[in-house]
Amino acid sequence: MAGNLTEYLAGAKCENFEPKPMYSVQGDFLTFFFRDDDAYEKRVDELLTIYLAESTNELVGCKIKGVTEILKTLGNFGVMIRDQQFTLGMLFLAGMAVSRTPESKENYEAIGRRTKDVPLNAKELCLA
Repeated sequence: MAGNLTEYLAGAKCENFEPKPMYSVQGDFLTFFFRDDDAYEKRVDELLTIYLAESTNELVGCKIKGVTEILKTLGNFGVMIRDQQFTLGMLFLAGMAVSRTPESKENYEAIGRRTKDVPLNAKELCLA
C-alpha cells in the first residue's frame, strides 16, 4: 500500500496552482509558495524556513513561525492592521529585526521583496 501512495505522490502535480498564504492555527505558522516547483527546505533561524527549487536552488516559498507573537510585537510599536488587511511582507520585517546573522537578514530581505505586495486578511487566516 505504501508503495502505491509513494508512486502516486511522486507523479502528482498540483493543478491550477495559485500562490496563496496558508496559516496553521495549531502550529501558529504561515506557509507561502509563490512558485509551483518541487522544493526542499532550509532552516534559516528559529522563525524562518525557506523553500528552494530542487532543480535551480531558487527561492520558491517560505514558512514563518510565531505569527501571533510577531503581530503582537508589531502592535507594541504602533503598527496597526486596518480593516483586517495587511501584507505578508510585514511579518518578515519583524522577523528580520530579531535575526542575528547577515545570512538570515539576507533571507528575510529576499522574502520581504517577494511578499511586500501579497495581501493578507486577518479573518481569512483566523488571526482576527
